[in-house]
Amino acid sequence: MHGLALAASLALAAAGASWKLPGAPRELYRIRWQHALVAPELGEVHPGEPGGPVFDPVSRLVVVGTRDGVLRALRPDGSLVWRFEAGGPFLAQPAIDGDTVYAACGDGRLYALAVGSGQERWRYDAREALATRPTVAGGLVLVASLQDTVFAVDARGGAWKWLRRKEPREGFTIRGVAAVVPGDGLAFVGTSDGAVAALDLATGAVRWERQAAPAGAYQDVDSLALSGGTLFAAAYSGAVVALEAATGKPLWQVLTPDASRVVVAPGALVAVTGASVMALSPADGRVLWTVPLEGTPAGQPLVVGRWLLVPAGGGGLRFMELAAGRTIRVLDPGSGVSATPGLAPGQAYVLSNAGRLLALDLE
Repeated sequence: MHGLALAASLALAAAGASWKLPGAPRELYRIRWQHALVAPELGEVHPGEPGGPVFDPVSRLVVVGTRDGVLRALRPDGSLVWRFEAGGPFLAQPAIDGDTVYAACGDGRLYALAVGSGQERWRYDAREALATRPTVAGGLVLVASLQDTVFAVDARGGAWKWLRRKEPREGFTIRGVAAVVPGDGLAFVGTSDGAVAALDLATGAVRWERQAAPAGAYQDVDSLALSGGTLFAAAYSGAVVALEAATGKPLWQVLTPDASRVVVAPGALVAVTGASVMALSPADGRVLWTVPLEGTPAGQPLVVGRWLLVPAGGGGLRFMELAAGRTIRVLDPGSGVSATPGLAPGQAYVLSNAGRLLALDLE
């Protein structure tokens, strides 16, 4: 094992984490620092952190929200710049646009804070648990709730602009929510009844709506991705679908159980299901490769050069070759990784399910 890899593995071991080396040894990253942000609670057996960090290239701060209801900003060396306390857990990554960080919270509020100081600029009270990373487009901030409502508020002052609410589907859902995806004056949304809709970005009016999920107990559409004129969706009842973004016209469908996440990669659409990670041809859905997930679907997978980073819950953060899907490294901080990592040039910030933030230098 290389010296840096050994040093990193020893550092993780000291913190109760493990370093797994499937396949041919490869370094890929080293751990620069790690900080415990959230203290363990008495009786907490399987903690979870669905939030996650985001990096601001201008201020060079990393901002992260955690299950204790605290939003923190840290410097690249791990030192704390500011902290902001909300009234509930943060269920998704924050978003940074210009000098403002937008954070959706489980307390039903959307917060806008100054990136450099953490000073609150405004808050919007949606009165529903907000569960997606905010999307900033057309002067609006868009966020979806666990109750299938999409809210649009003015990015500068937080004034309400429009909302689109659907009646909750009867029965159970898997409690996942797709982040709003903007494109060509539209806002694309997915809902727990298996539908995908294109809303007018300025007014919220429905341009088209299409049932994307096959019949099943859990029809949640929990992930959307847009590439060119094609919108891709993952439906948990068993399908990855491609739709014409302008009209909603179906282009192709791949049936696969528990489809949970989709992300566009060079020459491929990557889908994460309950049991596997697969690469599909964006043109026709042809399967290019498929490999076992060895975990559970969690945060959004990320493409970093020729690598794919897949948060897999108890299966840790999986580093995979984009070309063939082979797992090269697994970062398991002892509690798993459910949050989407935050990326910076040559670096990644990873939040463990126990609330430990790790800064990685990427190879």
